[in-house]
Order: sequence, then structure tokens, then C-alpha cells
Amino acid sequence: MAILSTLLAVSEPTGFWPSIIRAFDAVTNNYVLAIIFLTVVIRIIWGIIDTYSKYNQQKMNAVQQKMQPELEKLKAKYEKTPELLNQKQNEVYKRYYGKSYYTGCLVMLIVMALNLVIFFTLFSGLNTMASFNIDSSYNNLKFSYANTLNVIDDYFDGNYQDADKLAYFEDYQSLGIVIETLEDSSQTISLVKYQRDGEDFVLDEYGNKVIEEVLNTTEYKTDFGYIETTTNTVDGVTITEEKAITSNDYIISIINTIFPTYGEGEEEGSKEIILIENYQQLDEEGNALLDEEGNLVVQDLYLSTAVQEVSMNFVIENYEENKDSFLWIENYWLADSPTVQSIISYDNLVAQIGSENIESGEDIIYNSFMLDLQDARGRVNGYYILPILCVLVSTLSILLNNLYTKRKSKKEGKEPVKQQGAAKWLQIIIPVMLGIFALFYNSVFAIYMLTGQVVSTIILPLQLLIVDKLTNRKKKDDVQTVDYSRKF
Repeated sequence: MAILSTLLAVSEPTGFWPSIIRAFDAVTNNYVLAIIFLTVVIRIIWGIIDTYSKYNQQKMNAVQQKMQPELEKLKAKYEKTPELLNQKQNEVYKRYYGKSYYTGCLVMLIVMALNLVIFFTLFSGLNTMASFNIDSSYNNLKFSYANTLNVIDDYFDGNYQDADKLAYFEDYQSLGIVIETLEDSSQTISLVKYQRDGEDFVLDEYGNKVIEEVLNTTEYKTDFGYIETTTNTVDGVTITEEKAITSNDYIISIINTIFPTYGEGEEEGSKEIILIENYQQLDEEGNALLDEEGNLVVQDLYLSTAVQEVSMNFVIENYEENKDSFLWIENYWLADSPTVQSIISYDNLVAQIGSENIESGEDIIYNSFMLDLQDARGRVNGYYILPILCVLVSTLSILLNNLYTKRKSKKEGKEPVKQQGAAKWLQIIIPVMLGIFALFYNSVFAIYMLTGQVVSTIILPLQLLIVDKLTNRKKKDDVQTVDYSRKF
């Protein structure tokens, strides 16, 4: 299958994360697996930092438990004087925490800042990669379609009335498109006729259709642009003018040649080349198509219909071979949502790659083949599975952490410290935020978030065990440093 090799409208993203992701992709040959392995590595490394953060939080919680009764007394005593209450509470904080209070807060802020930096820089990197890959996939399909029309146009060589050549298209189901890569890595595209044995194709030992005849072969192009030169003589003076014809200009000219357009009042089909009159229509399974009254459905078979069938078969084959799917997600560069179609709409394509990267006439080319691809292979891109899992796993991780804290406090015979203010709201906001990101952005990033939450939840017991060991060792060291020397 042909692979797009020229520069695209959206340049390939560079930077820290895209470079690392491509390195993992080179090993796994799959972006999703690359993201999963990268996330595991990040979370394991981050787990070491997070363990120290949890240990620091544990120390602060222990101090919080000690001063809680004193804070409650102050709250009752100075309930009607908030300013004085705040002053007295700060005095208690300084007495219990000392400098460690500010150090602990600083550590927590640094850890939180690093976490946010990783989250949003990776989010930005994956968004640029999504735009690039969506643009790349679309252009690959676009040039597959354009090259099919080009090889057919070259086959007719401007004479669409050639009866011998038109006869081949009467049996358009036997026609196909073949790509061949040459020794110099260039590619050719051929219009071929396959052998048939009755209604079935003849297959070789590998299950491939056997080619009966190669009708035409030409170079496979990813850029149809050229310079058009015109020469006119005015008053004995020769004037040469050059005009740049873009790829889109050329592709649209082929489309307009093969698929006639009709103005207002013109009869539909009047400009078409008829291959077979009263052609019997077939359903998707190849059976005769009947109307509601049981009569055979017949309609003139046009050359444009046959050409579109041959072209779309090749485009669909290309789509199936190169689509970025993973499990239930048809296109992992789009959101896992039933409101998002797996075949990207034109408006979403413009939004993804930016209107500044859309060439003139792109909507005409898009509508010429992508709408048929939507009918043939389009479906919902997902079922909200990733957003739901992100929320559930994140919530589970928070609940496990809270359960551990409660059990530890109960074991030590202390009243567990209740989460208040921002800390309490963060336990709700974080799962919701992850769910929103997974809902509205590409599935690759949602897989990163989900994998990160799963790994964090799995290593949480080990982290808590290490924190307990460090805490117990700290208690023993504190006991051993008590001064028993005699005073004289």
C-alpha cells in the first residue's frame, strides 16, 4: 500500500515528548503500546518522588493529630473573633511544625507543580501528534483516491468515448488497483483486470486475486502540482506567462472530468457516459435488488459510477490496512465517544489541523470520497469507556489511600484527620477533571491517564509500606536521641 512521503500541511511535531514517544513507537510499532510503556516508566520513576511526598504528608498528618485538640479548644474559645482565632492558630502551627511546616509545604508544591508540568506538556505534545497523524491519514487516503482517478484518466488518454476501453468498465467488479514499490523505493500504480472463474475471482496460493491483464501503469504521486506555461503573441511581441497549478487544482480537474457537474435546470445524468442501459442493481451481498413490490430494480450504469466503485474499493482497502484502531476504538486520535464518528468530518478535520493548513478546494476533494468512506466504514468511535474508567480508577486510588489513613489512625488509637478545604475538594475535582480530559480529547491521551492511574493504584500498597517503614524508623530514632545525661 502506498505511503505518503511528501511534506504534509501539518509538519511532524518535534520536542521532548514527541521524540520520546516516537522512540517507544519504533520499538512497539504501535502508538498506543508506546504510550502505555512510556506511562509505566514515568509512573515508576514518579512513584519514587511520590513516596517521599507521601512520607512528608504522613509526618504532617501526625503533627496535625497532635495539635488537633488544641485547635478545637481555640476554635471554641475565639469563635466570635475570627482574626484573633487565626492569630492563635498560626502560633500553634509555628510551635508544632517550626520550619518543617514551610519545608513540607514547599515539597508538596514542587511535587504538584512537576505533576502538572508533565500532565500539560504531554497533553500538548499528544494533541500536536494527533493533528499530524489525522492530517497524514487523511492525505494518505486523499492521494490514494487521486492516484486512482489519475491512472484511470491516463488509461482513457482523454478519449472517454473509446468503446473498447469502456467495455472493461462494464464489468467494473473485476477491476482493481495495484501498488508496486520499485527498487529505487519509488512506487507505481496500476489499473488491472482480475481473472474470474464464473462469479468468483481466481486466487493464487496466497489467496490474492490473479491479474489477467494490466490495463495501465503510471507513477504514484503525492504531489500533482506543476507550472503551467502559456505563450501569447500581442502586437508581434511574445508574452510568456507561468501559472502554478497546485495538487488540489489538478485533482479537482480530474474529478470534474470524470464526474460531471450539473447546473440549475440541467437533467441529472444527461452528461454521463452510459456503460449499460437498464443495468440490474445488486445489493451488498450480490443478490438482485427488488423494490417494495418485488420488481427488479434497474438503472443505467454510468462510467462515473463504475470509476467511483473501483476507486473507493482501493480507498477502503487503504483505510482498513492503515487505520489507527485499538480494541473498541476505531481511531485512537479521536475521543472515545459515541458522539464522535470514526471517519472524521470535514469541519472536525479543519478544526484538528487548522484552517490555515487547508488548501483551496479541499472541501470539494473531501466530499468526493470521504462521504462514501463514511457510508462504507463509518461508525461511532467509542462508548465513553475510557472516560468512565479514568474516573473510576482515580476514585479507587483516592479511596484506597483514605482507607489506609483511617486504618492506620485506628490502629494507633488516634482520631483520623479529616480532609478539609482545598484538600477535600481536590479528591472530587481530580477524578472529574481526568474524566473531562478523556471525554473531549484524543483517546491516546485518555489511555495515558488511565494507564497512569492503574499503575499508581497498583504500586500504592508498596509506597504505603515504604512510608510506614520510614515512619517507624523515624520514631525509633527519636526515642534513641532522648538525653539521659545527669545535670550537675
